[in-house]
Amino acid sequence: MRTGLLYAVLGLSPMLVHAQSLQPLTEGEMEAVTGQKGIMVSIEYYYNSLPSDSSSTAFNEDGASNGCSTPGSVGSLADQNCRFAMQLTNRETEWLVFKNGHASLVLNNLNLDAAILSDAYGTSGAFTSYFDASKFQDVDGTCLLPGGCTAANLASTPGMRLHFPDSNGSYNPGAESASGYDNVRFGMFFEGVAVEPNSSPAIQDGWSGTGNGSFLGLNIADNNGHQAGIAIGGDLYMYGF
Repeated sequence: MRTGLLYAVLGLSPMLVHAQSLQPLTEGEMEAVTGQKGIMVSIEYYYNSLPSDSSSTAFNEDGASNGCSTPGSVGSLADQNCRFAMQLTNRETEWLVFKNGHASLVLNNLNLDAAILSDAYGTSGAFTSYFDASKFQDVDGTCLLPGGCTAANLASTPGMRLHFPDSNGSYNPGAESASGYDNVRFGMFFEGVAVEPNSSPAIQDGWSGTGNGSFLGLNIADNNGHQAGIAIGGDLYMYGF
């Protein structure tokens, strides 16, 4: 089994870099400087696969050449290198085994920033009639919000904003091809799934079992390859009290 986690979490802030000695900025240059502190998160996670795997193929060829078997080949379900297994409570004599598979997740440009809830869509006066003060009270009816259980007070509450830049995903039904769905890419493939028992009550080896073949296959992908693209755009605000 191989896993990998790439990409760091980057703090963003405006920076000015000069190759020579620092020089003072003019008023005009100062006015042109814009920026905002925050965090941008991009993550790539690979399970039994590699970033270099071609998205145009149905199965990751790099993963196959480095331990996984080609699906449908002789002994592919018995391959011990590309398995994922779990054991459920009260079923200690059996394992649910996902056989000969890989997975990957790519998350691009998720922005995290501090914000005020009034910045969110739906907090203008036109929406205040939806405010329900009881949602912010305990069982005795006591307000739990500092400053009072009013729409105006809630609008001024600080929170955390998660933002995905809007994407322009499109699908061509004639060519059966998609493009622009790049905010999140997720792929998962397992040739087979089976419940495998331990060889004896004292030995926990059901995860390596091969006796039950498979009752299910799993493939999450799209027409572009072994990763399904997802387009997400907009904001999510989180706060606590």
